[in-house]
Amino acid sequence: MNIVCVPKKVQAATDEEIKRLIIAQSLRRYNQEPKPLQVETVTNLLCGRNTFLLAATGFGKSRITKMLLEMHSKNRHGKIMGVVVVLNPLDTLGNNQVEEKVAAGFTSINMTKVNFTFQACTKIQDGAYNFVYLSPEIFLDNQAFSVVYFSPTFQSILACVVVDEAHMIYSWGMVEGGQKKLKTLVKHQDTGTFRPHYGKLDPQQ
Repeated sequence: MNIVCVPKKVQAATDEEIKRLIIAQSLRRYNQEPKPLQVETVTNLLCGRNTFLLAATGFGKSRITKMLLEMHSKNRHGKIMGVVVVLNPLDTLGNNQVEEKVAAGFTSINMTKVNFTFQACTKIQDGAYNFVYLSPEIFLDNQAFSVVYFSPTFQSILACVVVDEAHMIYSWGMVEGGQKKLKTLVKHQDTGTFRPHYGKLDPQQ
C-alpha cells in the first residue's frame, strides 16, 4: 500500500472495512453499487497485493482502476495523488482509454514511441497524469522512462501497474519463442502489429 497516496483511515482499516469504504465511495461517484469482484479487486490493490482479474467483456474492468484512484488522497488543489500505469499490447487501445478517462475527469496520456518526449516524461514523474498508458517497448527498453519510473518521486505516487489483455503475454511470448504460429492467434487484438516485447513482460514479474 502506498502510504503517500492512501488516506490513513484506509491504511488502518481491515479488508471488510475497506470494502465498505469502496462501496460507499462508488455509490457517491456513480450512484451505483459496485460488483463484488470489483470491490474485491480494488481492496487487494489498495493493500498492495498482486492481483489477476479474469472477467468477460462488459464486466466493468476499466472502472476498477478509477475506483482505486478515487480511494486515494487529494492534494490541496483537489487533484488525486496517484498514478496508474497501464501496459497495452496495441497503441489504439491506449488512445481509446485516454479518451474514456479524460471524459471521466481524470488526466491521462498514451505514451508511445511516436509521441515519446523528455517533457512528457517529466510531467509523468511529477504526477501530471492519473493514468499513463504505455507500449511494452517503452516500459522495458526505454532508459529515459526507466529513470522516471524508478525515481523516488514517481514511486511515491505509483498506485499500481496494470497489464491489459494479459493473455497476450503468453500468446505473443510463445510466438516469440517459435513455439506457436502467429496465424493461430484469432482474437481481435491479436491481429495488430506483433509485439514480441509483450511476451517478454512475464520474466519481469
